[in-house]
Amino acid sequence: MPLALSKLIGSTYYIPSPSNVGLIIQDNKAILIDSGSDKEAGRQILKLLKEQNLELSLIINTHSNADHIGGNEFLQKRTNCRIAATAMEAALTEQPVLEASILNGAYPHKRLQNKFLLAKASRVTDVISNSGQILETTLESVSLPGHFLDMIAVRTTDNVLFTADSIISEEILSKYHIHFLYDVKAHFETLDMLKKREDKLFVPSHGKPVAPDVFKALVEFNEHKIKENISVVQDSMTEFITSEDILAKVCTYYGIELNANQYVLIFSTIRSILSYLLDDKQVEVSYDYGWMLWRRM
Repeated sequence: MPLALSKLIGSTYYIPSPSNVGLIIQDNKAILIDSGSDKEAGRQILKLLKEQNLELSLIINTHSNADHIGGNEFLQKRTNCRIAATAMEAALTEQPVLEASILNGAYPHKRLQNKFLLAKASRVTDVISNSGQILETTLESVSLPGHFLDMIAVRTTDNVLFTADSIISEEILSKYHIHFLYDVKAHFETLDMLKKREDKLFVPSHGKPVAPDVFKALVEFNEHKIKENISVVQDSMTEFITSEDILAKVCTYYGIELNANQYVLIFSTIRSILSYLLDDKQVEVSYDYGWMLWRRM
């Protein structure tokens, strides 16, 4: 389905897609928040901008996951636009193989070298802070640790907050049950912060824009689902067990059938949960004949 431009409030727009793209008009130029999942998304975004007689001046990447920077390379090549990201996310934007390597815990085999995990490299022209005014724009970055290395939200002067992957829609979470998390403790802190936000409108990357009351309920649903994930992981450890066996039990519980991409994403999240539980002294580990074994305390 072709992408379309949708107005939110004032000069704040968004382009609904599998990974939503924000668009802010400032000084008759366009600023994008993320760039879609691939070259085709970038191509359609550029077409929309031309139809509106808008010149693309800047892409602000909330984080470096491939579905958020996938249009960068095409758009930068065609428009010579600037690209801004926080320092750690900038490193992966310029060297996307690092994301697939982090997920796999090693060099990513060819089945992982696809557009969902490995975007085309683009040049970050501006490294920005994870909080405060973004360059010379009227936009503000808000730190969202947890989902990835140094993810940010972007707030516009119309009081619209683009919340990146900090919040996932109830529909998606109910269907897939687990979403990728890098730092569970930091993510809980992010959810606590988001509950207190008083913006007019919230735009998650995966889901429809929502009003404040709906957003707070959605934050609570996300928090509940992550706590459920943690409980499922804990319940699998009635005796010393490998992380692979924990993965198998979690997938059996939720009825998840894995492919190469889902394997590294879900397994990474489970290992993040295990790290969280270990640091919180809720589980213990044992090393036995080459195995790292986990047990609930």
